[in-house]
Order: sequence, then C-alpha cells, then structure tokens
Amino acid sequence: MVSPDAVVAVTGALVVGLVTALVYRDAVILEMNRPWLWAGLVFATMLGALTLHLAVGTVPIPGLLVIAVGGIALYLFERDDAVHGDEPADPRVLAGNEGDGRAKADREGTPRSDRGGDE
Repeated sequence: MVSPDAVVAVTGALVVGLVTALVYRDAVILEMNRPWLWAGLVFATMLGALTLHLAVGTVPIPGLLVIAVGGIALYLFERDDAVHGDEPADPRVLAGNEGDGRAKADREGTPRSDRGGDE
C-alpha cells in the first residue's frame, strides 16, 4: 500500500514543476527580464511549502498556502506591470475597456458641443 505522504509528495512535485514551467513560459512570451528568476522564485516558494508540509506536518494549512502562493503573487504583480505598462490608471475607464470616448474628450478638454452624444 502507498503511504499518503508519498502521494502528496509526488502530486506536489508534479504541481510545482508544472506551475514553474508555466511561469517560465509566460515570462519568456512576455519578454520579461530574467524569466528563469521568476520561475525560480515560484519554484522555491511552492517547494518550500510542500517541504514544510511533509517534514513538519503540523504547520497550519493557511500558512502553507500563503507561502505557496507568495511567489506566484509577486510574479502576477510584475506580469501586470509588464502587460499594462507604468502609466497611471484612468479612474473613468474600466481595465481592458476603451470606454465610449467621453472620458477621452473630458481629458482632452474638447468643448461639449464638439463631442456629440446625448448630453
């Protein structure tokens, strides 16, 4: 019979390897600086959480989850900056939506009579 710890170790190692490979691939596609470093950070945090769970066994699960997703969270923050740039956010436009042009007209100072629309 296979011990539960062995199943957790093998499954955890597969998940760590898969997530690390996905982060590396995504960082290469986005042409981020040092994709191996981001993959290494994700690998280290996830493997650290898995090792703590297997070696100590009494570490609370919420604490392990915080450790496991720490590297992924840092990568996702950096990914967001790489995709959207460093320009300040426009509070009148939702992310991923160009709006209906009214917010742009407001920013450019276009007189209301030249904007058109239902005003």
